[in-house]
Amino acid sequence: MWAICMNEFKGHFKSVKSIIVIAIIFGISYLLADFMTSVADQLDLGGSKDGFAIGTLMIVFGLGFLFIAGLSHDLMNREISSRTMRFLVTKTTRTKILLGKYLGVWFFWFFCITVSYLLVTFVSKEFLWLGVVDCMLFLSVALALNLIFSLLMPKPSVSMFFGIVFALVFPALSFWAIYADSIYTNWFKYLTPYYYSTLGSYYILINLVYAVLLFFVAREIFKRRDL
Repeated sequence: MWAICMNEFKGHFKSVKSIIVIAIIFGISYLLADFMTSVADQLDLGGSKDGFAIGTLMIVFGLGFLFIAGLSHDLMNREISSRTMRFLVTKTTRTKILLGKYLGVWFFWFFCITVSYLLVTFVSKEFLWLGVVDCMLFLSVALALNLIFSLLMPKPSVSMFFGIVFALVFPALSFWAIYADSIYTNWFKYLTPYYYSTLGSYYILINLVYAVLLFFVAREIFKRRDL
């Protein structure tokens, strides 16, 4: 499992797309944090340092699904379509393969988010650990959903197209459901990780439960998948 995890983790750093995404995350995080120092008084941030991390938050909540779809849309179907998955299942269990793949990408994003907040720390003079937790719990749900899509879509090209469309539509529907006062869309907010992140406090832990449930759904799909 850990060999698969490390292979996936290292593989994400070898892609040109990954390097571009990392540069965007680090650049926006630091530049906006630096910008916040000049407008902190006007915005009346008070004792709160969360405003300095607005760049990272914008990327995670605005573009997180899109970046994940672009980098990891073929997390499972790449191995299935190339038949290498048949070799892997002879060496370990399907659950360990799935968990190794998931953790490999999770650690990649943990690295990106942690370094982003470290860059913010140079400006804010404080490491906003709660922001890291919130971002990673949110991304855990996004990664679990991407894992399911990669199992359901037989070809990487199909999962990439669907992932990008989903990444554009899902956030819009989520914010509409959260902020629109409509009985027809209000129920949808309980299905989106955005809602629990906007609630803050201990509610963000619901995203952890959400991600675990989605992983078990992915595991059941993978168990029944013909390789």
